[in-house]
Amino acid sequence: MPTQTTQKPAPPSSNDCPNATDVARTYYNSTDADTVYHTLWGGEDLHIGIYTSEDDGIATASRRTVEHMAAIAGPITSETRMLDMGAGYGGAARYLARAYGCHVTCLNLSEVENERNRVKRKNQGLEHLINVVEGSFEKMPVPDHAFDLVWSQDAFLHSGDRPAIVAEIDRVLVKEGGKVVFTDPMAAEGVSPEGLKPILARLQLGSLGSLASYRREFQQRGFSDMRFEESTEQLVNSYSKVLKELECQEERIEGKISDEYVKNMKTGLSHWVNGGKNGQLCWGIMHFQR
Repeated sequence: MPTQTTQKPAPPSSNDCPNATDVARTYYNSTDADTVYHTLWGGEDLHIGIYTSEDDGIATASRRTVEHMAAIAGPITSETRMLDMGAGYGGAARYLARAYGCHVTCLNLSEVENERNRVKRKNQGLEHLINVVEGSFEKMPVPDHAFDLVWSQDAFLHSGDRPAIVAEIDRVLVKEGGKVVFTDPMAAEGVSPEGLKPILARLQLGSLGSLASYRREFQQRGFSDMRFEESTEQLVNSYSKVLKELECQEERIEGKISDEYVKNMKTGLSHWVNGGKNGQLCWGIMHFQR
């Protein structure tokens, strides 16, 4: 088991993992990943949920996170222009568009997920409110100062250049009052990349972000730190629930997903759960504003 150290995490480097975007795109475009996320995870919200009971299902807890983040980000209205970075299948965007009538641009690097998003958008009659764009976080194909709210859920960890993400958020937000609300699995305070080796190896990354590094990057660009709601126990709850569901459904999905993928996913989920329980990881909702 990795040991916790007192070494401060190094600031994210611009060359932390130059191939991180390609690694993430290949993974999320794979048939195995798409099958798991679209069936086991529910095909709507592919992120950490907020569990209030052991009986909560994955979809219920995941939607609760979206609702809570919307309350933190508010007010959201029909005039709000929102960018969802790492939108996956677009579940959050569709919920927010239906609930508030806001306009949402879904930025995502997986062509497979984007196509599912477009189909769901059409089936739910939301084409007039939701735009789906393929692209990476570090160089987004969207205009300057075009959004009132930037939103992201458990996606920035896939980047090897998190300072570039913050720079892009700074570029695309309106100059007055622009807001950022996001979640991300992070290294806990005082935990070095060495202590996160099992997790980083599976992600093919050199580091995770940290609360301190995100605060530093946003504050350097003139953002106010409005709120951090720490809920690392929900990271443990979420990945424990998915692992349990995977084990329960293993016989049903046999032949639909490769044995190697199932084995690796179970190992990866266990690393996340152990990291959260051992105090090596941190998760919560962050809110910054100009």
